[in-house]
Amino acid sequence: MIASVFPFKIYATFVGGGGIHVKEVLDRLSKKTEILALPPFNEISLLKQYNICDKIDNLPFILPKVVKKACNGEKISYEEILQEYRKATEDVKILYEPLTHFYMNTSSQLRKLKLFLSSFRPSIICNEDLSVDAYCISKISGKKLVTVIQTDYFRSYYSALRFLYGSLKYRIGDPLFALKYRYAFFNIAKFKLIIKDPLVKYILLVSKGALDSVNLKSNKIKVLDPGNAFNPEILRYRTKQKEDYLVFWARLNYLKGIFEIPYILREVIKVKSDAKLIIFGKFSSNNEKEKFFEMIKKLGLERNINYLGFIPDDEKYKIVSKARVLVYPTHEDVFPLTILESLALGTPVIAYDLPGPKSVYNGLEAVKFVKEFDVKGMAKNVVKILSMKDEDYFNLIYNEKIERFLERHNNWDKVVEEISKYLFD
Repeated sequence: MIASVFPFKIYATFVGGGGIHVKEVLDRLSKKTEILALPPFNEISLLKQYNICDKIDNLPFILPKVVKKACNGEKISYEEILQEYRKATEDVKILYEPLTHFYMNTSSQLRKLKLFLSSFRPSIICNEDLSVDAYCISKISGKKLVTVIQTDYFRSYYSALRFLYGSLKYRIGDPLFALKYRYAFFNIAKFKLIIKDPLVKYILLVSKGALDSVNLKSNKIKVLDPGNAFNPEILRYRTKQKEDYLVFWARLNYLKGIFEIPYILREVIKVKSDAKLIIFGKFSSNNEKEKFFEMIKKLGLERNINYLGFIPDDEKYKIVSKARVLVYPTHEDVFPLTILESLALGTPVIAYDLPGPKSVYNGLEAVKFVKEFDVKGMAKNVVKILSMKDEDYFNLIYNEKIERFLERHNNWDKVVEEISKYLFD
C-alpha cells in the first residue's frame, strides 16, 4: 500500500492539466496497489464546501478517519490531522505526491509578516500557517517521499522580473506573482533543504526545462519520460477540413495569457482584417471576465472574437481540430497538455518560450515559440500560418517527427510505468 497526498477538489471541479495528470495516474495506480488518499491539511475544512463528501465513497481509495469526521462537520486542528495521518500511514510503504503542494496562510498582513520572517529561520516549518504537506507527513510518519513537480516554481529571478515588467505593461493580474512564487518556494518553504532530507527519495519533473533557469542539482531529481500523455481517442477528431480561424484553449485567467489575447488579435487583423478567434471555457473570476470584454470593446474586436462559454469535450475537440492555429500565451506551464492535445488534433501552436514547454516541444516545427509578452511576435507567426499554402501547412503538422512524438505520449499507462520505477524500486 502507498499513501498519496493530493488535492481532493480535482474530483469536484476542473483544475487544469495538473489535475488531469493526477486523476489519470492515480486511477491506474489504484489498480496496481492499494492507495491511502490524504487530502492536504488546508483542504480538510473545505471538503463539504467543495461538495466532495458525496463523492468520496466512489473514489478507488482508502480514506483516513479524519475525512469522514470533516464531512460530518467536526472541526479538526492541524496537529490532530497530522497525528491522524501518522497513525493511518503505519502500514504504508511510501508517500507519493503527484502534484507538489505547499500552503501559506496569507489572510492578514500580520500572517504575511510572520511568513516573511520565517524565511530567515534555518528550519522547515510545519504548522497551520505554513506547511509543505507531503513532506510534513513524511517527517512525522518516517515514510519516504516521492513528489512530482508540475508547477512553474523554478522561475529565475530574471524571468520573474520579466514577468513583472510585462504584466505592468499589459496590466494583467498580479505583477509580483512570479517573484512571490519564487521566494515562497525557495525561501519560505525551503525547497532546497527539503531535497537534502534523507526521507525525500525522489523529486520527479514532468519536463527537464523546469530546472533550466535555476542552479539546482541533486541525484534525487529525475525527469519523467514521458511526463504527460493524451487520450488516443481524440485522434479521431483529426481533420484536414480546416477553417480560417484561431482558437484559444485554456483556463481563462491572466496566467494563461487571456489579457494578451486582444493585443495579439489586434496585431493580426492589421494584416488579416477578417481574422476570427474562438475562445471557450470558464473565466476564473467575474472581474477577469468583465475586464476581458471591456478590452475587446475598447480595441474594437467584437466582430473578430467569438466566446462560446463552457462547452462539452466533443465540441471542444471538433473546434480545435478545425482551427488553423492555436494561440497559447501561457505564463505558468512546465508540460502543457493543451499543446499536446492540439498537436494530436492536427493543429499547430504558438506559445511563449517558457523553459518547461520549450524543453518538451522544441524541435517540432508545428510549435512556434516567441519571447514572453512578445504579442507582436506571436501575431506575426499567426499571420504566417494563416497565409500558408495547404501543402506547406499540412507538412507542418503531419510529419514523421510529430507522429513519433505523439506515439511516445499517446497513453497514460506509459506515464504510470515511468512513475512506478521510482515508487516501487
